[in-house]
Amino acid sequence: MPNMSQQSNIALYLSNKSDKNYILNEILENRFLNALVDLNVLKGVLYSSITIDKIIEEEIQHDKILIQSEDNKNLRTMSSGQQRKALLKYLLAQNPEFILLDDVYSNIDKQTQQEITGTLNKLGNSILLIQILFRRRDLLDSIDTIYFVDNQNNISHSESRKTFTEKHLIDESDKRSFVLPQSYSDNLIETELLVELNNINVNYEDKKVLHNLNWTIKKGEFWQLVGPNGSGKSTLVSMISGDNPKAYRQDITLFGRKKGSGESIWDIKSKIGYFTPAMIHQYKRSSTVEEMIISGIVDSVGLYIQPTDIQKDIAHEWMQVLGLRDRKTLFQKISLGQQRMVMVARAMVKHPALLILDEPTIELDDENTLLFIDLIHAIAREKETAIIYISHRDEDNLNPNNIFELIKTDNGYTGIG
Repeated sequence: MPNMSQQSNIALYLSNKSDKNYILNEILENRFLNALVDLNVLKGVLYSSITIDKIIEEEIQHDKILIQSEDNKNLRTMSSGQQRKALLKYLLAQNPEFILLDDVYSNIDKQTQQEITGTLNKLGNSILLIQILFRRRDLLDSIDTIYFVDNQNNISHSESRKTFTEKHLIDESDKRSFVLPQSYSDNLIETELLVELNNINVNYEDKKVLHNLNWTIKKGEFWQLVGPNGSGKSTLVSMISGDNPKAYRQDITLFGRKKGSGESIWDIKSKIGYFTPAMIHQYKRSSTVEEMIISGIVDSVGLYIQPTDIQKDIAHEWMQVLGLRDRKTLFQKISLGQQRMVMVARAMVKHPALLILDEPTIELDDENTLLFIDLIHAIAREKETAIIYISHRDEDNLNPNNIFELIKTDNGYTGIG
């Protein structure tokens, strides 16, 4: 048995053209890293949202609780941060000799990030850590060597921690200034006040979520919505996007119309572009990237109409921006990171009055994150689209003009902005 305290902890640095799920499976089957370490002789666990999803599915199928929080919540009802901490505790109870770390920082607030980072760095002294990462900034302090994975899912070369962390990702002079593809139709709104929320209160049974919350969003404003896990960010956004029935009987005005004055959910959605990584799982049918982008113009889950030539041309312009030039490219065949960028383009394609981006940079690699930031700057420069950017991560060079923060009170969370 090797001495784990002397085993070098390693990271695999991927691009969004790599097949992460394939690589994870190959590592666990002792095929991907077998030239570096023999994992067959070590007991390992996978720390990942994939594991969380599998445990939840097993709990549902067998009607039993595998992981429970201190306040008796099951995994399904925990916030993202609670899930991650509970999973780590559950996995460590199995006394693993190596931990395969995937998407360590996805969907968790800054306090939880710090707690998990501290725990993992300490574990790195006694347990072999294998970290998968797309961003240089996510490298754990306890990692010694970084292996680069190419677009064919092969290790191309390695770098020491010192070399890897000292490299500058991009020179400021390399930043691109985009001219966004044209909008399909004139989607501009006459009113300057797009969203007005007055004294919003939301409870779920005995749980108080939002309390006396007030927020106004004007045309062209760029907001970042922040708050800890479980603070009601998703609830708040769903009140605006029209997907939450609790929005009725609340004092809400959207795009100049009072909520409940006869507007349909499609009236609201026609003025909003929306992306959250969870949306990708809604798209199971075989569609081309072009069709996915066009579906953002017509606000459908998938494309069920014959698109016009103008719609096709606009979609192809967006594909070129993303480096996807073949109109027949299937959405299901591109990498997860590329899928996320396509979904961002889908949200932006109609130049909506309001663009909502919920954790859009999760699992984007460094290159695509820069592309995303450039795209957001381009749409912000138009001064017509208001942006709500939701993230626990502060991205370099992405500077919203306003911050709306959810603050805990005795009766739920209220907002300050």
